[in-house]
Amino acid sequence: MIERPIRFLANALTFIAGIGLMLMMLQTMADVVMANFFGRPIRGNLEIVSVYHMVLVVFLPLAFVELRHEHIVVDLMAQLLPKPVLRVCLVFGYLVCAVFFGILAYQTWLDALNAWRVNEIMMGAVYVTIWPAKFALPVGFAAIFLAVLLHAWKALVDPDFDPRPGSPEDIKPIA
Repeated sequence: MIERPIRFLANALTFIAGIGLMLMMLQTMADVVMANFFGRPIRGNLEIVSVYHMVLVVFLPLAFVELRHEHIVVDLMAQLLPKPVLRVCLVFGYLVCAVFFGILAYQTWLDALNAWRVNEIMMGAVYVTIWPAKFALPVGFAAIFLAVLLHAWKALVDPDFDPRPGSPEDIKPIA
């Protein structure tokens, strides 16, 4: 019951990140066309792409990747553990991750609020207001916090919980 809203949130944030990726591609393409055909590149393109688009693309899909068990893991020793011991290690590891992402969500929220209060900008080819992009970080970290807590719960209560990603043929879209 709690899994469905977390999956919906992960999908929605990944969709927004996809829009950010498309905008980054279109803006970069427009910049190349403007620079090569008209001799007038888009002023501040690098700053806008790196401050807005890249932040969305990197931080918003974190929960989606976690829910698919596709973050980088090293489980060489875990494969040798008996299943009950492995479950304890998984629950402990997920809880440690939850604390880590909870701290990141809280601190980046405070940083984003402070950036908003002072109307933080970045100087480059143009002045770019950066405080709106800073709110993507706590949103992404809060979403992965929820996903990791969900996995901790599943590892605790489901003896068949398997944190390994399926083969590419078996993977279905998260719905």
